[in-house]
Amino acid sequence: MRHALTAGVCLGFLALAPTAHATGGKGLTWARISHASGIDEVGCDGCNPYDGDTACTERRPILCIKYDTSPRPANLSHLYYAGWAGGNIATTLPVAGTLLESLPRATQLCIQFFGPGWRMATFHDGAGWGFNAYGAVRSDTRFWVYINDQQANCWNP
Repeated sequence: MRHALTAGVCLGFLALAPTAHATGGKGLTWARISHASGIDEVGCDGCNPYDGDTACTERRPILCIKYDTSPRPANLSHLYYAGWAGGNIATTLPVAGTLLESLPRATQLCIQFFGPGWRMATFHDGAGWGFNAYGAVRSDTRFWVYINDQQANCWNP
């Protein structure tokens, strides 16, 4: 019941939030690649980290991460482009990319959904192109991810 109430309040805030004006019109999204033993691998899987790949007018969940310095599980292979992120991931309810006015705004949505210590996940959290973390994120949709060294975020001009 508490989570349903929290989700309802978050949706109310989202409905009243101002919108970003991304002139590029596209943001970066990732997908879940695999899930095993409580660990998700998430990554690019056809994304465009240079210009964005999903129209900012579309609604997608935000990929959120909370670092807790979890050690790499012994059974997890050492893949360079799918490193260990050392924490937990989750996705918000779908939000229009136009609501993502800045990284702090996107991180605030992660905090509203999951609590203190959560933030928007970045392209480089595991090494770039993908990472592994504890979680059980959706496999039926792509989700918004931040990239700090390209103009592929909905808030970029």
